[in-house]
This record gives sequence, C-alpha cells and structure tokens, in this order.
Amino acid sequence: MNFAYRYRGHDAASLPVHGVVYAASRDFAWSRLKGNRVRVSRVSLDLGATLRNWVWRQFDARDLERFYRSLGQRLANATAAPKALESCRAILRDARLREAVLAMRQQTLGGAELHAAMTFAGFPRRDCMLVRAAEVSGNTPETLRRLAEDVRAQRSLRTATARVLAVPLATFAFLYVFLFVVITVAAPKTLEFFSRTGARMPPFAANYFEFTRAVNEHFAVALALFLAVPVVLAALARTQGAKAMIERLPLLREIAVKAELAGLWNGFAQLLRARIPPAAAALVVRDAARRADTRGWFTRFAHLLQTGVFMREAVVRAGFPPLVAADVAAADESGRVPDELERMVREFEEDVTGLSARLADVMFFASMLVLAMGIVVAFFLSYGPIMAIGLRNV
Repeated sequence: MNFAYRYRGHDAASLPVHGVVYAASRDFAWSRLKGNRVRVSRVSLDLGATLRNWVWRQFDARDLERFYRSLGQRLANATAAPKALESCRAILRDARLREAVLAMRQQTLGGAELHAAMTFAGFPRRDCMLVRAAEVSGNTPETLRRLAEDVRAQRSLRTATARVLAVPLATFAFLYVFLFVVITVAAPKTLEFFSRTGARMPPFAANYFEFTRAVNEHFAVALALFLAVPVVLAALARTQGAKAMIERLPLLREIAVKAELAGLWNGFAQLLRARIPPAAAALVVRDAARRADTRGWFTRFAHLLQTGVFMREAVVRAGFPPLVAADVAAADESGRVPDELERMVREFEEDVTGLSARLADVMFFASMLVLAMGIVVAFFLSYGPIMAIGLRNV
C-alpha cells in the first residue's frame, strides 16, 4: 500500500522542485526521489493525496490526454525531451502524473530514451512499447497524438457510463437523507406534540416513536451508522460478487464487454501499426484487461499466435464473441489489419454510446418509480402515526 509524501528539494540542475511522491514508506519516498536525481530537503505525509490514491490509482484521464498531446506537439517542434517534459509538467493538475513526468524528465537528463523514462515513471506498458517502436521509426509525435486520441475515446466512454448512473444515485441519496431528516427532526416534534395532548398511541405509533427516541438519544452513533452505510455499500459494489450479480443483466454486460473490447482492440491495432509482433501485442493488451473473460480471451489468443496459428483462426479458437471473431477474421483476410480493427473499435464505441443511452432511459424510469415509492414511504412515516393516533382517539 502506497502513501503520498509531499516533498521539496532541488533537481540535477540545482533548480528548486516540489511535488508529491508515492511510496510504501518515508524511507522509500526518499529513495525514489534520489533515483529521480532530486536532492530532498523536506518530505512529509500528505493525507489527502494518500486517500485519493487509495480510491483511484490511475492517472487522471483528462490530464494524461493533455500530456500526450502537448508532448507530441513539443517534440514535433524539435524541442529537447527534458525541456518539453518540464513545460508539459507545468500544465498538469494530477499530482501523480506530475510526479511521473518529473521522473521522466530526470531520466532523460541522464541520457535515457523516452520509452525507458516512461517505463521507469510507471506509464502503461502498452504506451511505453508504442513509444519505443515510434522512436525506432522516427514518428514519436504522431504516436503520442494517437495515444492522446485513444485516452480521449476511453474517457468519453467512461463519462457516458457515469452519466447513466448519475440520476439513480442522486435519487437514492435524496431519499436516504430525507428519511434521516424525518426520523431525527420531524418525528421528535410530532412525539412532543402528542405527549402534551395525552393522546393514546396504537402499537404501531408507539413502536415507531420509541425507535426515533432511541435514535435521537444516541445521535452520534446513529449519525456514524448513517454515514457508514453508503461507504459500505460502495465497497460492496466493487467486489467481484456484486459485479457478477450486476452483469446478469444482459444490457449491462453488453455495455461492459464492448467498452473493454473497444479499448483493448484499439491498443492491439496501435501496437500492430508500430510493427510489434501480433503475439507480443496480444500479451501487452492482455495485461491491460480488467475483466476475467477478456483477459482469458487474449491469453488464449496470444498463445495460439505464438504457435503459428493464423489470426483469423486464432480469434475463433480463443473464444471471442462471434461478432468480434468475424470482424477480426475479415481484417486479417483484407491485409489492412490495423485499419480494419480501428473501424471495428469505432463501431463498438458507437454501440456503447447507443446502449448507454438506452440504459439511461431505463434507469431514469426506474429512478422515478423509486422516488415515488420513497415519497409514499416518507408520507407514511410522517403522517401515518398521526393518522393512527387520531383514529385511536376518535
């Protein structure tokens, strides 16, 4: 588990530097900075950055896109790599990415090639291999531009998915907070009113008000439990069991699979365009897969390619979905594999966008139903005891 440490010091050119470094301990942070040729004067734990790193360990997609595009433009203008990296670092907001770019700059100042500096700084393996091939062929700026476009496409897919979840999450959050307010604010005032009147309470109302009294007498505990429930639910939603239950819904599974395949096959196409052998490209893409099924498909695909099986046959035997197998086989037969794979990727991205829009409509309708049911429950909790007491005392 890595912690975030904020540091100050001087670089190899004796210029002042500061930022955040991620390491398992303070000693490891010092060692990593020393490896980056930074003479450190101060290192301290940054709790906020540590918590953000535990929640999200990847580079910020918007900043990564901006970095790749800016670096490509500067290198195309014949700017030296260390100077280009320093100017790119100034426009980044993601502390983790800023640290990685600083590490790259320090490595290039020491004479390392760009792809080696990227590997040292912790950039994705696929991106490092693409830059390595580009340095051999002399088209590094164009490769970085393609990487920026790939990051933008993947970010757009994730944004579309997030928009789908926004309405139901907002609905549940509103109902959850409203229920807590009813129990802690409305119920005590209602109980106080009926206590003054001396009205007889039916068992339902008595039990309800007894529960609300216990909640308010132990408000600190109730508030802690109230805040802990969403955190626990969010943690459970990240488990494999929860994901397996969610993907039993065909529409959700189709969106998840196609979104992942779009990114992986696009990476495979870019590696082929950089003249990386297909088997090696499949293994690189396999390492980037997050789903067990896609990881298994690319593992078998790479093994079959290593044994000399043609791509059009390997993709079928690897177990890919029929649509993918047909498109890849057609691409292999056409002789323009990268171009045809990129066409397939664009179709997958369009499918994900359309399916996400359909899912958004379904989720909006379901959210409205849940909201209506929540309003009924809130009305029942607010006025049900009052009506029950009134009927009991008629």
